[in-house]
Amino acid sequence: MQLRDLECPNCGADELEATEGGRLQCAFCGSSLGEVTRICPGCGHYNEEEVRFCALCGGRLVRDCPVCGADNWVLAEHCVQCGRDLEAVAQIGQRWRQTTRERLEARRKLIARLKEEEARASRRRLAELEEAERLRREALARAEAERRKQDRQLLIALLVIAAAFIVIVVLVFIFSPGGY
Repeated sequence: MQLRDLECPNCGADELEATEGGRLQCAFCGSSLGEVTRICPGCGHYNEEEVRFCALCGGRLVRDCPVCGADNWVLAEHCVQCGRDLEAVAQIGQRWRQTTRERLEARRKLIARLKEEEARASRRRLAELEEAERLRREALARAEAERRKQDRQLLIALLVIAAAFIVIVVLVFIFSPGGY
């Protein structure tokens, strides 16, 4: 299977092939460009692992095998798990062989899996935000400690200047001609 409208970043060729190992390879220079299942056939965006829809354009990346339910890249011709044909006719035939209860159960499992994926992604984002907040608080604490240190140094400098001024005034008073 060849993909068009995607370019090889090494040679600029616009024909990329999906290899047997599930990798995307340039038809001209042979460069391996990553996992084919992560490439959106609509816009060419290289997505994160285990996502079902393109993060850039929202296009479908994964479709289920009608026989075994395994996830397959949307442009795959055969299932990666059972090897069965993934064409539309095969899907329609399987749908007619499947009861409504089985279809609903498959949907329920899919929804549960998607919900768990979203929960994991949400927990990851929350952990990243908490880490950023922790780093921000540490930076603020360091800045506050530095400000206090500078305030102490300024206070000491002012006390030294005030003490020197008092000593000078006392000395001037003592050594002046009409003084003590």
